[in-house]
Amino acid sequence: MWAAGETYHGWVLDLGSIDLEGIADALADQADYEHHTLINPDTGEIAFWASDTGIDGQTPVDLDELDLLVIDPLPSWVWYQDMADFADGIADERAGRRRRSDRISAASSIASFRQAARLSRTACSGC
Repeated sequence: MWAAGETYHGWVLDLGSIDLEGIADALADQADYEHHTLINPDTGEIAFWASDTGIDGQTPVDLDELDLLVIDPLPSWVWYQDMADFADGIADERAGRRRRSDRISAASSIASFRQAARLSRTACSGC
């Protein structure tokens, strides 16, 4: 372990080599505990493990025997909060558009009124 302020000189996985979609799928997978998505910490390679077929699809193997890390799914409350935040953002965006639209409508109504008032003054200049 290194102390705070020291530079880490170890090997770091290139983030470009990581399958982000595979990780996202693993984080969202709420199906069951008979299968897991794993990641190789050295290469970033994603693997699928099932209790009855292991990682090669044929040979059962215990997770503890693998040098891979399990990507545990996020709890459902995290996804619910994400959906709630997204819905709030949509509602805020629509409300903002509605307010902008109302301001534009009000401004154009005022402009239309002014134009109509000018026309009526011009038309009635001889009245």
